[in-house]
Amino acid sequence: MFLSVIALALLVGALAGGGLPRLAQLRLRWVWVLGIALALRVGAVLGWQNDLLGSLPVGAAFIAGYLLILVWLSGNWHVPGLQIAAVGIGLNTLAVALNAGRMPIWGAAFAAAGFTPDALANDPFHFLLAASSVADFVGRGGIFGDVIPIPLPVIRDVVSVGDTLLAVGIFWAIVYSMTRAGAPVRAGLTLGLGPGDPFASAGTGPFPGGQAQVLGSTAAAAAIAVPTAPGALPGTAAAPAERAQSPYLSLVRNRNFSLLWMGQLVSFFGDRIHQVALGVLVLQRGSPLDVGIVFAATAVPNVLLGPLAGALVDRWDRRTTMIICDLVRAGLVLLVPVVIEVHIGLVYLVAFAVATVGLLFRPAKNAVVPLIVDEERLVTANSASSVNETLADLLGYPIAAVIVAGLAGLIGAAFVLDSATYLVSALLIWGMAVPRSTDEVAPFSVRGIWREMAEGWNFLTHQAELLANTVVSTVAQLAFGAEIVASLIYSERVLDQSILPFPENYGWLMASLGLGSVLGGVAIGWLAPNVPKGPMTIAGFIGLGLAMVAAGLTTSPIAAIGFFFAIGAANMLYLVPTITLFQERTPQRLFGRVVSSRQALTFGAMALSMGMAGWLAGILGAAAVLMLGGGLIAAAGVGGLLVPAMRGAR
Repeated sequence: MFLSVIALALLVGALAGGGLPRLAQLRLRWVWVLGIALALRVGAVLGWQNDLLGSLPVGAAFIAGYLLILVWLSGNWHVPGLQIAAVGIGLNTLAVALNAGRMPIWGAAFAAAGFTPDALANDPFHFLLAASSVADFVGRGGIFGDVIPIPLPVIRDVVSVGDTLLAVGIFWAIVYSMTRAGAPVRAGLTLGLGPGDPFASAGTGPFPGGQAQVLGSTAAAAAIAVPTAPGALPGTAAAPAERAQSPYLSLVRNRNFSLLWMGQLVSFFGDRIHQVALGVLVLQRGSPLDVGIVFAATAVPNVLLGPLAGALVDRWDRRTTMIICDLVRAGLVLLVPVVIEVHIGLVYLVAFAVATVGLLFRPAKNAVVPLIVDEERLVTANSASSVNETLADLLGYPIAAVIVAGLAGLIGAAFVLDSATYLVSALLIWGMAVPRSTDEVAPFSVRGIWREMAEGWNFLTHQAELLANTVVSTVAQLAFGAEIVASLIYSERVLDQSILPFPENYGWLMASLGLGSVLGGVAIGWLAPNVPKGPMTIAGFIGLGLAMVAAGLTTSPIAAIGFFFAIGAANMLYLVPTITLFQERTPQRLFGRVVSSRQALTFGAMALSMGMAGWLAGILGAAAVLMLGGGLIAAAGVGGLLVPAMRGAR
């Protein structure tokens, strides 16, 4: 796996115009510590295979090797990406330490990847974990063990959450090193830049969070005085100009954004496991109506508490708020497998509580992005953030479906794994350096909070473009909720399961939606500077609605996967310009309360549609619910064409 990651990073760095010489010039500390760690691991394996260790504990060598790698990574904390790798190594070290120097592999994941127990016959490090209860699974480090199957022929493997973080960290560090400012010039494919892209004329300046950045455009480099070669024409540089680079690569060099991005990716992955496990569990224990109520409970807090949450977040430190929210959610999700044994209604309450805490996290995260990313890169940063969530859709849902199916009687372990991802997210956010807002806020009081909430509403209702976007989005959300609930029931009761059984088919539908979102998000980040936000948003609504209608007309899982891909791409066409529009039009001190006021309307519509979708799916069927919802979204988009402030947004 790691060799594949290194090869991919070298390829991406080269395509982006990076050079191996610059990678070789990267100064890393304590390389000898890494050498000792690798020697310990290799020596332990060879000694065990050749029976040279006698009674020496081979597990101690593996633990020592992991600890030394952790020490080496901490000594190179300044390199973007290695902070993420350090968290990954730390999680692996914990799993190995709990098992006397061996790494547990969950049997169901091992089989799902295409392996048999014979594959571990000569492996002194890995072993198949057999757990009789969730407590046993957790106590033996199962949540940090190898539980994620990769059933691809070329890179077939079973990896842990720590392995995933380590791989992303290595990839990030290599691409950063090859493309950082001052790298030797070479011709290369500039990812993400197109004709007329404003990033192509950017110069040099301070990067938020203390990071230096140079986009290195030809125009900027030409403006720098350089000596000329003898006999050369005036203004001819003796050295080639700095190359132009993709705006996405500038985010790779931003340590704060990389930590936030990766923390959210891990957390989103855990959420996908949670969503599949919760949906399957409730559908097994209850009815379609129960599924609708559970999902509706996640949207109701936005209606009741959304504006209050925004007013509070505007007053609190955003980084601290995000950390506390992650820690609280880590505890709440653990309650799901416990309370469902008492009464299914208690699951509604837990879902409500998790969503309530999430209310504080979302505006805090959205408000942090403009503090750590330059204004001219906001569109790209929002696109990357959206791709982050949908990457979790792409990879997380199929894996989540396999994990949930494999856990069987230990389905509660899925919620423990989700809890662990929140802890990882909190740790990565803790490593960020976020400047504090300089805006003054009034002391806490009920009257002051009410006044600030009203200020958020007043700002929203007096900004024509923001108000028009909110009204049309609210109508569309009446159908978005239907898609969320109906797709699970649609997978179990409508699609032909002779090709893909449930819940695997549901995982692939969500993955296809994620793939469409990823490709759509990247494309929008490239096109956004040249396309007005209003028409882009309207096109997203209409395209999404038509794709939902088409999905409701088929029972073929293959066709449905294609239609859900279109749903994902169209959703990004609406989402990215909407987020950017609010960030550009809203003052920083009002951002939390304005966004929360908007969410009170949109999520209220979503909560209503979720409850109705569960009820209607039991009467009309999930396919009919999908088609009704799609028609409503498309109608909302057409209605947006009739609103000047909506279609005229730039």
